[in-house]
Amino acid sequence: MVWHIFKKDVRLLWPMSLFVVIAAALCAVRTTLLGFFNQPVLERLTFFLPYLVYLGVAIVAITAVHQEALSDPQEDWLIRPIRRRDLVLSKVLFVLLTVNVPLMVVDAVQQLALHFPLSVSIGVAVSRALVMVFAFSLPALMLGAVTRSLIDAFVFGIVAAIGFAFLFMFATSALSPALVGIGDQPGMLWISVCIAGLVMLIGSAATLAFQYSTRRTPMARGIGLAAVLAAMCTFVCLPRTAVIAIQESLWGSSNSGGIKLRFDPSHEWARNDPERAPAYGSSFVPAKVVAARATEAARIDRQMAKIRLPLSISGLHPGDILFADRITVRLVAKTGGVLYEGAGVCTRGGAGVGATCSDNRLEVWASSAETLAETMEIPVEQRLNLPIAVYQRIKDEPVRVEVLYALTRLVARSSQRINATGDVQSLSEMGSCATRIDNDADEVELGCLTNVGVPSCAGVVLEDPQTNQRNPELHLCDPNYGPFHRIALEDAVERSELSIPFHDRSGLAHYPVGSAAIHRARIEVTAYDPVGHFRSSVAMPDIRLVEWQLPSDPTETADTTARE
Repeated sequence: MVWHIFKKDVRLLWPMSLFVVIAAALCAVRTTLLGFFNQPVLERLTFFLPYLVYLGVAIVAITAVHQEALSDPQEDWLIRPIRRRDLVLSKVLFVLLTVNVPLMVVDAVQQLALHFPLSVSIGVAVSRALVMVFAFSLPALMLGAVTRSLIDAFVFGIVAAIGFAFLFMFATSALSPALVGIGDQPGMLWISVCIAGLVMLIGSAATLAFQYSTRRTPMARGIGLAAVLAAMCTFVCLPRTAVIAIQESLWGSSNSGGIKLRFDPSHEWARNDPERAPAYGSSFVPAKVVAARATEAARIDRQMAKIRLPLSISGLHPGDILFADRITVRLVAKTGGVLYEGAGVCTRGGAGVGATCSDNRLEVWASSAETLAETMEIPVEQRLNLPIAVYQRIKDEPVRVEVLYALTRLVARSSQRINATGDVQSLSEMGSCATRIDNDADEVELGCLTNVGVPSCAGVVLEDPQTNQRNPELHLCDPNYGPFHRIALEDAVERSELSIPFHDRSGLAHYPVGSAAIHRARIEVTAYDPVGHFRSSVAMPDIRLVEWQLPSDPTETADTTARE
């Protein structure tokens, strides 16, 4: 009976499945046409294609279930000898064989057409197909089981979205923003994604089993709605401490590799330098937008105090990177009581809804020049964000500052070169890459197509092979500690771009490798991967926070006014 129902659905719904497959093929063609570099016009005209595929997958699954609607008591299949287990299996089989498997084939063909290795292409296509099943196909089957028509399904989706919006607004307006956590933990977003997907998978399967076995539609709708809201809340509001605990349990035991951090008050010179105000937008951004961004930044700054503490780091090898996944500061009074503990500051939005979190950060790149000797210490400046109320209350009191670190050490895995102009090469961990000079003739554009994602960190430097001169190295870090490097669902192949400056049109900066040497210059790309995760701490006894407060830039107000 399973195959009988499956063949009946194929005869009726094959045009819809074909439409989804064609849309996926157009997405693959779109990636090929866009190539290595951004083409704004084509991208704006075709940006909707990936979302059309997702919508198509959902509509096909919902319509397939509606062929034998469960919520309609007048369906003729109810009085026929059809086991409901066969019915649900036929629907799952139809979606898998007519939608998900063809999409997997399109993904594999796309990657092979771009000359990616066969084994990697198949692996990426299969993994992406599984994500599509768990994220779209199965929830859509659940949605079809508890509704009578596409309109009912869309209403159910709208109700779920509104319900989540109200829950989020309540959580961020009635509760403390700090309960949500301090932003997304770098490199650990995959944990929230996987847990939310697991919640959605269990909820969808439970709803399908319950509805097909009992046909109690109101109860099934409640279970389905609860599953959707739980998955959304898990993705957005999973406590960051829980995320780090899960990640550390997966890492297992790891040592520091001899890396040590210590408070070094001899670098007091750092605390006297004012912080420069961030530059918002460019000459193409409307003045009102620039002013609004500056006002929002000023509002956030008024709710927190910033202190900066001089540290020295020893034990880093040449070329290593030290990245702080989480920095918790604890302020202890002389009596031993804890005055404050947190990993940053979360503030409510301007309208009292939503939350903006500013976490404590530290990222240290040990270049060869800085670490000629392994015993040499690298001076760094640790900036910490504190709630303004806490700071105002204890700023003049002697307190003990304890900074607790969750750190990751990254090392260089590969270093490769590509010509700065008109070159196309395959770079390990970066994919297939190409270079060109931008339209303003002041930057080299490096564009890469990859099916496995980019490395956690990368260093890029422009060099002249004739004179051995090198421009300042560009550092980019976006760690990903998950078992897979990419989380995007738009396409099996994604594009990454980087602009490398070599000429300052204003004449204020001069680069060793400039316009005269750019046509013979090369780009050296170094990829970094994590090799160790460990915890460390630094204690600073009897200091007054007011002495280490980060001074504001006196020109900030004038700069903001000038932009308006």
